[in-house]
Amino acid sequence: MDRLMTHNQARMPSDNDPLLYEVATLTMKVARPLVWHDVQESWPKRLSGGTCFILRFDVGLIGVTAEHVITAFEAEKKKRGAAIDCLLRTVPFDLTGAIVDRDAELDIATFSVTEDQLIESKATEIDCRLEWPPPTPDNGRELSLAGFPDELKKESSSPIEFRAYADLPRVEDVTYRDIISTCQPQRDIRIRAAPEFPDLGANLSGCSGGPVLMHAERNGLHRWFPVGLILRGPRASSNATMPAIFRFRRIHFVNADGSIRHQNLGWLPK
Repeated sequence: MDRLMTHNQARMPSDNDPLLYEVATLTMKVARPLVWHDVQESWPKRLSGGTCFILRFDVGLIGVTAEHVITAFEAEKKKRGAAIDCLLRTVPFDLTGAIVDRDAELDIATFSVTEDQLIESKATEIDCRLEWPPPTPDNGRELSLAGFPDELKKESSSPIEFRAYADLPRVEDVTYRDIISTCQPQRDIRIRAAPEFPDLGANLSGCSGGPVLMHAERNGLHRWFPVGLILRGPRASSNATMPAIFRFRRIHFVNADGSIRHQNLGWLPK
C-alpha cells in the first residue's frame, strides 16, 4: 500500500478572485517534495528533505533544488547506508545517480527526471524551450512561491500527507545572484495549506529548493516564469507581527542542458 500521499488544501483569499486561486494552485503543483526515509524503520517515522521543481528543455526534463538539500541527503546516506531511500513525492528516486550539476557557492543543484517520473510524481513542469534564461524580475513585480514545510508533515500510522504552502509576495530588490522579497500581511496574500499554519512566524524548514515564479501579462495573457528557488525558509519566530523576509537564488545560472555557470570561475558578480 502507498504509505505516502500529497494533499494541497489551500485557503484562498476570496472565492471571487479566480486568478489568485489559479496562481496558487499552479505553484503548488510545480513544487514537489524531495524527501528520504529509513526503510528499516516502521511507520510512523520521520521524513527529511526539501522541495524541488522540474523544467523542460530540449535535452529533456531537468529538476532543480537547493544544493544543500542534496548535501543533507548524502550525509544521511553516508550515515545509514542502503537503508535510506529517496522519493520524488511518492516515486522511488535515485537522486545521486540523477545529478547533472551542482554548485555549493550558488546553492543550486540540477538532476535529470524521466517522463515516467514526471507523470508518477504528478508534477507540473514548466516548459522553458521557447524562452531561456528567464527575465529579470523588477521591483514590485508579483511572485509566487511554494514548498512543503516540515511543520505540515503528518507523521502517523496512516498515509503521510505533504501539504504545500504558498505565498504571493512582491519583489523588494534584485541583484545578479538574488531576489529579496518580504511578505507583509497588510499588502500581500498568504496562501496556507492548513488552518494550524500561522500567517507569520511559521517554521518554513523543508521549503528549500522550492520554485519562485514571476507573474506578468504578455499580449493580454497571464504568463509565469521560473526565476528563482527558495534558499532557506524562515525559521519559527515568536514575533508574528514582523514581515517574513525571503532570499531567493536566481536560476539564470542554470543552462538549457542542466549545467550550471559556476561562481568559482571568478567572473560572476555578487
